[in-house]
Amino acid sequence: MMRYLQCHAVRGALLAAGLVASLAALAPSAMADDSGPQNTVFVGLAYLQNHSKSANLSGYNTPPNLNLDVGNASTLGLVYVRNLPGPFSFELVLGYPPRVRTDAAGPGWGALRGAGVTDVDVYSPTAFINYHFFGDYAKWDPFVGLGINYTKFTNTKALPPLTGAQGPTQINLSDSWGAAAHVGLIYRFNPKWSVVGTVAIADVQSDLTSTSFSPVNPSIITSQAKTHINFHPIVYTLAVGYSF
Repeated sequence: MMRYLQCHAVRGALLAAGLVASLAALAPSAMADDSGPQNTVFVGLAYLQNHSKSANLSGYNTPPNLNLDVGNASTLGLVYVRNLPGPFSFELVLGYPPRVRTDAAGPGWGALRGAGVTDVDVYSPTAFINYHFFGDYAKWDPFVGLGINYTKFTNTKALPPLTGAQGPTQINLSDSWGAAAHVGLIYRFNPKWSVVGTVAIADVQSDLTSTSFSPVNPSIITSQAKTHINFHPIVYTLAVGYSF
């Protein structure tokens, strides 16, 4: 009987040792699976919806009741995400700068009311720190983020309805720095591929100056108008991601 118990004890010890060894061998790969890829690039469609507000244009030789209505635009969205320790990630939102049109608003424009008066390209990189509610690697991954936005307006162009009424015109918009926030949801097909949808807002404000010149003598300023625009943008993004 004693010999029987000793044999079973030895077998049990060997089985336990084998189980511990097996778990030890599996632990590194399991940890590697849990850590997952550290970087993700998303590419997709971004829709910029402006809810602009501004005071009427005012200044030298500027008629009353002239305002502006900033339009919407779609563009290619590009996002880079880097996982951080814990349930956090760093996100940089870029994308191809959309061409945004501004229309004449207000009764002072007369027959030009509603016509497009300017076009501008909008560069708007935004950096976020995100919090992931279920961790960075959940299959369904809801998150929120806070960050900072920089917006630069380039290639501004006065359109024919404006230049026809005012003469040659230069448009200038000041750069903007402001806070940003977004919410989003990632669905992961597998560790490599995913899809994300986000809704973002940002504090984007700019001082606009419109300067018109004499068609006969370009050195003579015939009118100059200024206003402050609060764009109140909302950006909707749907993109496909690859992790590595």
